[in-house]
Amino acid sequence: MPGMENTVRVCPFCGEPPGAGVFCEACGRNLSAVERLPTRAEWEASAPSGPPMSQESLAERCAAAVAAFLAAMHAAGDPGVADTFPRGSGLRRAKHPKAWVLRKVARGPDDDDFQRYEPGLVLTVEGAFHVLESEVRGWGQRDFPRFVDTAAAEPIAMPVEARLLGELEAVAREHGVAAEPPRASP
Repeated sequence: MPGMENTVRVCPFCGEPPGAGVFCEACGRNLSAVERLPTRAEWEASAPSGPPMSQESLAERCAAAVAAFLAAMHAAGDPGVADTFPRGSGLRRAKHPKAWVLRKVARGPDDDDFQRYEPGLVLTVEGAFHVLESEVRGWGQRDFPRFVDTAAAEPIAMPVEARLLGELEAVAREHGVAAEPPRASP
């Protein structure tokens, strides 16, 4: 951000002021595990040198990261896949793909509005992205509220966001898989 003071605390993932909440307002990453936010000067010193990333190059990086993630996870036997799609009736069991939860559904810590949440994101083993939605269950019951997160049936386009790169890397690392982006041959 041009003109930003070098002493302003910024998000360690995107370099923008994070706002007042637990999630960065610019990139949406969860900052609760970050012990201390870097200053803008510290962030710039640790950022890779070169021109700022254009939207087109970000799309290329996201596509390459997804391809590398899928290849690495398939080679490792698809560890960590979950059944995130809703079940049909017992008579007609539709086959649903398994998927990795890249972004969990996020709710505010003291949010009394159960219908307000930030949807999550899943990636199927076939490489399709789906929105992860949340439903409140247990109205009038002792275990209320119970949240059930399921993936939407319709796939969405690959999100072209810098945080997708970190999410893919985090899921691979969580399951002990190193997803290296494909290297161009000389």
